[in-house]
Amino acid sequence: MGLNLVRNVIKAPGEILGNLYVYRHILSQMVKREIKGRFAGSMGGLLWHFVHPILMLLIFLFLFVYIFKLRVSATGGAGTSAIYLMAGLFPWMILAEGLSRGTSSLIENASLIQKTFFPTEILTAKAVIAPFLSYGVAILLLAAYAVVVGGHIGIVLALPLILLLQLLFTLGMTFLSATISVFFRDVMQLVQIVVSFWAYVTPIFYPLSMLPGWARSLMYLNPLFPFVANYQSLFLEGRPAPLHVCLLALAWSFSVFVFGAFIFNKLKYEFADWL
Repeated sequence: MGLNLVRNVIKAPGEILGNLYVYRHILSQMVKREIKGRFAGSMGGLLWHFVHPILMLLIFLFLFVYIFKLRVSATGGAGTSAIYLMAGLFPWMILAEGLSRGTSSLIENASLIQKTFFPTEILTAKAVIAPFLSYGVAILLLAAYAVVVGGHIGIVLALPLILLLQLLFTLGMTFLSATISVFFRDVMQLVQIVVSFWAYVTPIFYPLSMLPGWARSLMYLNPLFPFVANYQSLFLEGRPAPLHVCLLALAWSFSVFVFGAFIFNKLKYEFADWL
């Protein structure tokens, strides 16, 4: 039995990714509909998709950089602090929106799951991929600024890998939360609380150096920390975070994705009965 369990755990991610590839045309259409549909009929259209995160970012920049005088180093000015803040906020926004919308993706499409044979992983994946495309534009613009102004050419090679690892991590988290929410609806409210709290226990609004030694050690238990640390290091210094932080990002990414895919794959045939 133990051997079968190990085999199923290893097989699940391949099956999930295989289905997403086979139904990639449906997935791409649903991602486009996800992005456009949120603001269909409004005068601003897709513009509103970017207004909210931009306004949120401007508020955070004003509060932490100009009111609370956030400085990430003794020599860094307001510009350096602004880049540090943006480099941490963008990956958190991607995770927060993908996880929040993905958790309810199965419940919101209950009738589709109950009435048709449908690859349910597409419903969850499209909720994760849509914010990656939206906020990914902002990340690429920030990367272009770092390359042109800072001369950080290394970003071109390292950034796609970090984005891929975060995508796998977010997919794994969302497959897990979406599955559990089918059986326990309170998970949707719990996720909203967790993603809001998560931003403040991650070095986004403050540098890691401000924390005492014991708190820095605990930070390595925070799954979001190695991803944020890599973005901040890339945009400020033009190179990835130290090797042990990169390995931590790799470990969190693959372990969470494998576990989330396994739970989703194991229980997806029961979704129709519970929805």
